[in-house]
Formats: sequence, C-alpha cells, structure tokens
Amino acid sequence: MKVFKKLMCGAGLHSGQWSLPGRRCASVRVCVSCGRAGEKVRHTWGGFVYVDADRCGQVRRCERCGTTESRIAHDWGPWLYANVEFNSPQFHKCGRCHETEKTAYTSR
Repeated sequence: MKVFKKLMCGAGLHSGQWSLPGRRCASVRVCVSCGRAGEKVRHTWGGFVYVDADRCGQVRRCERCGTTESRIAHDWGPWLYANVEFNSPQFHKCGRCHETEKTAYTSR
C-alpha cells in the first residue's frame, strides 16, 4: 500500500482534505502520504456592479476575503454607416459612456 501511495504522490495525485483557514480564500491541503503542502484559491464572487452611472467600468468583490476584480462592459448600439459614400466606415456608440468604435473603410 505504501508503494502505491508513493507512486500516486510521484504523479502529483496527493491525498488529504482541503481546509479554508481564516477569512482567506486559499484552501490548504497537506498530503497524508508525503507531507507536501498544496494551496489553491477559490473566490466566492458577487455580481458585477457599475462604478459610475455614466461609465462602463464594473467591479465585483469576493464575499469571503474582499478581493476585487474589475472589467469594462460597454452597452454598444447598432452598427451604422458614417456617411453615404461607397467606402464609408461603420461605427457604433456605447449608450452608457458614449464612446465610439469605428471599423476600417470597407467596400459595400
């Protein structure tokens, strides 16, 4: 049985229970066969909320440790042509922060 456990540890398949010490999101496990300590992080994220009413920046917070994560989430409108010329680029505008994004000139 000891040989099998050593082979499993050699392959990186350690055994033991994961525990969450304190208010951190890092789980710790000590292998019962070889004594090697392992750690993994698993946050309990809340939902993303907008930081400002007229900006597209969003933030979410881990409910356990308070770590934050941010992202940009635009509310893009439909693609429109910039003018009626033959090779006119297209653009669309964010309904929240009013940023515009434009394509390269195209041939319709």
